[in-house]
Amino acid sequence: MTSLCSVCSVPAAHRCSGCQQVAYCGREHQRTHWRAQHRDQCCRFKVVRNDHLGRHLVATRDIKQGEIIYRDEPYAVGPKIANVPICLGCNRNLMPLSQSGESCARFYVCSRCGWPLCGKICEQAAQHLPECSVLAASGYRPNIRPNPCNPDHRESAYCVIVPLRVLLLERSAPERYATVQGFESHLAERLKSPLYGVLRSNLVPFVRTVLGLQQYSEETVLKLSAILDTNCYEIRLPERHVKVRGLYPLGAMLSHDCRPNTKHYFDDQLHMVLVATVDISEGAVIHASYTQPLLSTVQRRLALRQAKCFDCVCERCSDPNELGTKAGGFRCPNCRRTPGLVLAVDPTNYRSIWRCVNRRCSYQERADQYMERCERLQKELLALDRTDPNDYEAFLTRNAPTLHGWNAYMLQAKYALTQLLSGSRSLQERTESSIHRSVDLCRDLLAVAEKLEPGYGTFRTKLLQELSSAFGTLQTRGVLSEQQRQEWLAARSELERIAKTDPTVVGSSFGDSV
Repeated sequence: MTSLCSVCSVPAAHRCSGCQQVAYCGREHQRTHWRAQHRDQCCRFKVVRNDHLGRHLVATRDIKQGEIIYRDEPYAVGPKIANVPICLGCNRNLMPLSQSGESCARFYVCSRCGWPLCGKICEQAAQHLPECSVLAASGYRPNIRPNPCNPDHRESAYCVIVPLRVLLLERSAPERYATVQGFESHLAERLKSPLYGVLRSNLVPFVRTVLGLQQYSEETVLKLSAILDTNCYEIRLPERHVKVRGLYPLGAMLSHDCRPNTKHYFDDQLHMVLVATVDISEGAVIHASYTQPLLSTVQRRLALRQAKCFDCVCERCSDPNELGTKAGGFRCPNCRRTPGLVLAVDPTNYRSIWRCVNRRCSYQERADQYMERCERLQKELLALDRTDPNDYEAFLTRNAPTLHGWNAYMLQAKYALTQLLSGSRSLQERTESSIHRSVDLCRDLLAVAEKLEPGYGTFRTKLLQELSSAFGTLQTRGVLSEQQRQEWLAARSELERIAKTDPTVVGSSFGDSV
């Protein structure tokens, strides 16, 4: 595929000598682009390809912890396949109540296309204007109304919006449209799923017949949907009532690892900002995690297989001990006096035997028996009252004889418990014992985070915030020990360093007096 100039989009043969990732028609446009944008991105990474990872990013120089690796502008942002009512102009969730507090029977709708918006000003939003004329010409008007009885109700009509926005790039930004066509789709595998049967029956005829875009074949529409499902990132900005998905060109190149060396956040323009959570050596793969750190190997690999259509074989997934946490293991029922742990013999094999690590013990169980065990625990965990810390404490006590303290289900219960203890009432109203319980839980989970998501990772940062807040309250009550005071100082100091590279890291912990 011919490279296009990053400034004027004409065919270009000259590339940046530093990263080899952007092309220019001549020196003048290279100098312009360098000053305006490329200076902040050049020489930190390059895109390479191999049979195992496909296209991915590697560091072209040593990258320091906390360094911004890139800022990535989205090619398209918008609702998920099924979404709560959302403004197509500014991406905000639409509120079911008017400013006066009275129930609304409907949302404000665009005067041209009839789709819900925040108000008249969003009719002129840059991301809505291109699609508006197509939607208006179709004559289709969605019946999307507030549902006060079920504010979380999701509308399937939104499934067309992001695919339509990408299709319209062919007119407005053909080089971007061509780039998207080269992204991984896993279409053949996705076509076997029930979801793609629904998309074939509903989305395809909507695009081709209702919207009149006959130039796009069924395969093109389905492939684009698969590209979006494979490469989009969820954008969550709770303070702005935004929960959408975005397609990012560099984000699509990021490979996955269950022990990531980066994290990302989204700025005010919804640019994806990638930050190094640890030092990254020149030549190392730059990767993110598509899963949660407290899931066991089986849970993570099944989630990745379902959502991203690949089987992870990273260092953590290949290690029966899961980097020292043994998160997938459980206590051996045969080793009474010296409890052993039962771990997978081959964790990258879904049918692996699970066997006690004690060589004198003969206990083992089949993969289907292990999965039944996991399903029971998952069902038990999901059935807990999410507003009652006592329910989670009971879960931990009930399962302690069979699950070791760092088993994935125990870790998930502990983390949920930290959130409940801190959110159930203000720290000032909490009992001293519950605050000390939060401290103990955070210490335990931080030891896990150090192994699974070290450095400036999101999970570890949240735990540091919880720990710092708890110590701050103990300080105001005059019961903070000297050891705890030193821990508090260390946590605050690290949070301040993290906040310099990630503006989303905020909290009252910085304002407390030491």
